[in-house]
Amino acid sequence: MKKLILGLSALLFTPTLSAQKIPGTANVIEGKVVFIEANPAIQYRHIGTVECSAFSPDKFDLMMKHMLVKRMAKEHAEVEFDALIFRPGSAFCKADVIQFYRDPKAKKKKNKKGEEVEVDPEFRKSESVGRGGINLFIENNPTAEYTLLGKVEIPTNFQSVDYEAVIKEMTRVATAAYPDLNGIVFTTGTDLRKANVIKLK
Repeated sequence: MKKLILGLSALLFTPTLSAQKIPGTANVIEGKVVFIEANPAIQYRHIGTVECSAFSPDKFDLMMKHMLVKRMAKEHAEVEFDALIFRPGSAFCKADVIQFYRDPKAKKKKNKKGEEVEVDPEFRKSESVGRGGINLFIENNPTAEYTLLGKVEIPTNFQSVDYEAVIKEMTRVATAAYPDLNGIVFTTGTDLRKANVIKLK
């Protein structure tokens, strides 16, 4: 009986490989919020899904534009939306289309042509999903306290353009350099090839 109790205790107190939900601030691209490896921190309405075409771009920035502009115009032309939630493991090829709830009394601001779209800061609040005990921040910045362990870069001889392969390679490189990490913040504008490695407190 003692062995059984001790065994159950060990199971209960053994740390799991699932990462904690870490708060962050998601980036805005093409006037819309993008949630990658993260979910919105506030309630929202699910409108539908959008998928990439057979000939989707192999550059990250172009892929975001492809999904947010081209594919949305084709699949949901008349839909007003606030954000896309990219499904983990889909290589940015499938996303949930969402709209946040608004105060019915709030006045809707109309942006002038060429004016940058102003996004409610509440809409950008995120919670990381985490893979294998590591929080990945892609177009998303952690707002929790952390220590910067260092910077890493995917080797130039790694030529794959498959987004999932790139994320796995970055995780491998970062873990090899800093085994104590629990977060990777991908650097915007580098096609996911550079990142800051962090230890969240």
